[in-house]
Amino acid sequence: MRGGDAQDSTGLTAPEDGAGERLVAVREGVLNDVEHAVGNLLQRMHHAVRSSRAEMGAHGERLELALDDLERLLDLLFGYVSPVSVDLRATDAGRVAESLAAQLRGQGVEVAVAAAPAVQVLADPRALGRSFQLLAESRHWEGAFAIEVRHDAGAERVEFAVRGAADAAPPVAQRTLAAAVAGRLIDLQGGELCPGEHGGCAVTLPEAR
Repeated sequence: MRGGDAQDSTGLTAPEDGAGERLVAVREGVLNDVEHAVGNLLQRMHHAVRSSRAEMGAHGERLELALDDLERLLDLLFGYVSPVSVDLRATDAGRVAESLAAQLRGQGVEVAVAAAPAVQVLADPRALGRSFQLLAESRHWEGAFAIEVRHDAGAERVEFAVRGAADAAPPVAQRTLAAAVAGRLIDLQGGELCPGEHGGCAVTLPEAR
């Protein structure tokens, strides 16, 4: 538990300075049951749409796209509230920067990676890869970007800053939730996700000692 957190009688923790926040308890067994039920419901809905696609024509196609969007949104929502275990291990900062760059390039943009210092960070490769994927999907990237890696030896932190001009489009539910899940996964690894200038962002991870 982080310093400054308080634990109530239910065993749940909440930041002491979050006076205006409300804590919601989610039991893992209940969450699994709900996720299974929602998955079955979506599967039946997709089957019904495909079965009557010829009769519905363009309306059926739009309905199937809407179901895809709903499925994506629910997947992100469950990803935000589901318990996650992280396996932290030392990883070269250069590899982390390239992993982030690969996800951004997957969005069709040009990304240059500056030479990273010879330092390692503590991270869970799987959770970190997922967070970078969601971060790349959380906004509309357009143009050229650069990833700069800065080692703060005093604070024992390593920052991966994405500099560029991402499109500041109006918030979309899926993008907002994708950013929230990405931030949650990074936070669970002892890191931090912060907004940067002109739509960029910065991911900070603990240095491996």
